[in-house]
Amino acid sequence: MAIPIAISAGLIGWASRIDLPERTAAEGRRIGRLIAIWSSIQGVAIFATFTLCPKLGIPDAAVPILAIIVGLHFLPLARGIPVQVYYATGLAMIAVGALALLLPPVDRYAATGIPCALILWASCGALIARGRRLMVA
Repeated sequence: MAIPIAISAGLIGWASRIDLPERTAAEGRRIGRLIAIWSSIQGVAIFATFTLCPKLGIPDAAVPILAIIVGLHFLPLARGIPVQVYYATGLAMIAVGALALLLPPVDRYAATGIPCALILWASCGALIARGRRLMVA
């Protein structure tokens, strides 16, 4: 657990040093509402998943479905913020979740969690690199 936490903390620290693009107050409010709406929808879907999967006798499907939900949540954000890398992030997470559902139940957690962590770290790295290029330009 220490290694993934250290990687995540390092990426967050690195990202916090990058200046965000200039936005108007109205644009900031619009983006805030967009994130709030889609994060709320994501939260309800995740709650439903972890409530329904055990009742349906498929508890091991919850984590891959979680990956699909999180991936789906990136797609409207990619368009609305806009952050192009979120399209790749979302589609990759959807693919990981869908492929994990095809595996035996015992393999689903690792087959979902590890690739999703790598996808999110890569996305963060891509955003940091983009931010650094914009700072230099």
